[in-house]
Amino acid sequence: AAMADGPKRPRDLKTLSPRAASILQHNYYGWFARAERGIYALTEAGLAAIGPLPAAL
Repeated sequence: AAMADGPKRPRDLKTLSPRAASILQHNYYGWFARAERGIYALTEAGLAAIGPLPAAL
């Protein structure tokens, strides 16, 4: 999960998906929240959707 480690800018995610900005801005599933101008974070629903993260080694 690209955003599990904290808020990101759409341009930081562009290498993973050219449509990252559109996905974050349209937020169809309610998984993202605008943390500040141009920065998005996962909501509680977004964290639940990605499920539990593996523990650090």
